[in-house]
Amino acid sequence: MMRRLLLAALLCGCAAARAQPLDPAGLARLQDAAGHDAAAAYDLGRMVRNGIGTAREPLRALALIESSARRGHAPAMFTLSAMLAAGEGCAADLPAARRWLEAAAELEHPEALQQMAMYVQEGALGFAPDQQRAAQLLREAAHAMTHRAQDH
Repeated sequence: MMRRLLLAALLCGCAAARAQPLDPAGLARLQDAAGHDAAAAYDLGRMVRNGIGTAREPLRALALIESSARRGHAPAMFTLSAMLAAGEGCAADLPAARRWLEAAAELEHPEALQQMAMYVQEGALGFAPDQQRAAQLLREAAHAMTHRAQDH
């Protein structure tokens, strides 16, 4: 709860002055939280990745998001997969991108399931084309979205 309030306050301040850096105390609090909270590390990584309230730093964003992913945060796993596939903040690494995508899908992350379905349908990212499996993954993604809607 405290992390959400802190992030909301930080993001509201950013909305008023889009490209302005966070005040040093706010940034320090968020960075401290990122050290022990996977969701905070992911949130800070997204801010750094997109230049929201702080400078856009692809290498730092990758490190923060990877830190969160390694701690089991499914949205971070999905985002890290996309960054690795695109070579954002690093050299493209398709095998690692696939591993992180599969890890996020294993945790029933809807966007990961949907992306995986697209890759399976197209035969991309090292997946063999398989229309039936793609359809099954899309059904799983839809089911996972119903759980997300119920949680909110």
